[in-house]
Amino acid sequence: MQKVLLIIGAGASGMLSAVAARRAARKLGIADGLFRIVLLERNTKPGAKIAISGGGHCNLTHDGDLQGLLEKGFLMKNERRFLRHALYRFSNADLLELFTAFGLKCKPREDGRVFPLSGRAGEVLEVMQHMLEESKASVVTGFRADRIEASASGMTVRSGPASFDGDAVILATGGSSWGSSGTTGDGNRLAVAVGHRLVPVYPALAPVWFVAPPRADLVGITLRNPLLVAGTEAGSDSRRGDVLISHRGVSGPACLSLSRSVAVMHAAGKGAVRVWVDLFPGHDERSLASFIIDEVHRQGSRQVRTFLQRCPLAPDCLFLPDGVGEGWQSIPNAVVDEILRLAEIAREVTMSGLKREQRQSLVSILKKLPLGTVRKVPLDRAEVSAGGLALDEIDPKTMQSRIQPHLYCCGELLDYTGEVGGFNLQAAFSTGWVAGAQAALSLFEEPGRAPQTAHE
Repeated sequence: MQKVLLIIGAGASGMLSAVAARRAARKLGIADGLFRIVLLERNTKPGAKIAISGGGHCNLTHDGDLQGLLEKGFLMKNERRFLRHALYRFSNADLLELFTAFGLKCKPREDGRVFPLSGRAGEVLEVMQHMLEESKASVVTGFRADRIEASASGMTVRSGPASFDGDAVILATGGSSWGSSGTTGDGNRLAVAVGHRLVPVYPALAPVWFVAPPRADLVGITLRNPLLVAGTEAGSDSRRGDVLISHRGVSGPACLSLSRSVAVMHAAGKGAVRVWVDLFPGHDERSLASFIIDEVHRQGSRQVRTFLQRCPLAPDCLFLPDGVGEGWQSIPNAVVDEILRLAEIAREVTMSGLKREQRQSLVSILKKLPLGTVRKVPLDRAEVSAGGLALDEIDPKTMQSRIQPHLYCCGELLDYTGEVGGFNLQAAFSTGWVAGAQAALSLFEEPGRAPQTAHE
């Protein structure tokens, strides 16, 4: 008798779950005709988010050992615990081996991010479509699931008058970010309707928009590796990395990493959320003040503006270089002018002409340069969403629902969020692989068997 596996969503996790399900069934000796795999996709074609990921270049995964990948890519311990099994069952090495077998050449960059050699996300999508074809998986497009109905024997997925009956269902709909790509939280809605608990959804890996836009002369400036801080009177959070000042607020790696915390603070409503940068992280105000006093004694006739223009940004040690060096950035001129404005120091003032109050103000601003007050962290501009299906209701070893035994869940709709660098796609691929393989094993009465890796 034919078994049917329905996969709602044909993105990264959904397509990999189909590939894994077919491989697991074939490994058991199940003929393709006895196992039907159907992907139900709301868009007109699969992989819409893959096609635009990484700015159209598709950062597939992150290089390195798995323990390092977990620690670097997922900051919360509960997320690392949950994802550990899936990443070890289908690792970054397994992923690249699978793609290589289908002809996709990839190369890691110095920062660990792995991209297709062609630099085209479209090539990744083409390869994944070939995987689906080889796996004899059917794709039904333009099908937006309205609801799931569970019974003792299986599940029915409905979209208006149309419906599909299956022995098992995999929810792989993605999260709630980039709604234009079709990820509008459908999986959350469907899972809640069958009894799952939803953790509040917030934007993550997103820009931060301010109530008042940054000053025009600061727009477009990138600050290399300062400490970006967001806080209210109730507390603060910070990230180290590059910060881009935009016409609406800030973006860049440090901002993207911090954005989930900013969104949570903003939603909490415990006062205004303010954002600032520490231009000298690792050096307290006392050591910075001593550095400035030393420069007053050494170069008292030099203008404060010139001193700031020559200061390395976010240096490991405090020094004033003789010339421009490699590997560091000096404080940009427009930022220097902003510092002087806030410290109320005229452009022509010399180091020896600094009043004590001005010197103290200068130190404070270098350690806490205000950028703006948060107006919004836009979900529709977020690369991923935080929150989603509660992890304690999903078995991390199988991706099977603890609420509905015929339901499996994977990918971004789960309550985890990776950092920038290919971690989220790897998690989607890994959880999708485990969900698909385990669903197939369970349907053919081998629920206790561990899911296979790509090369098994």
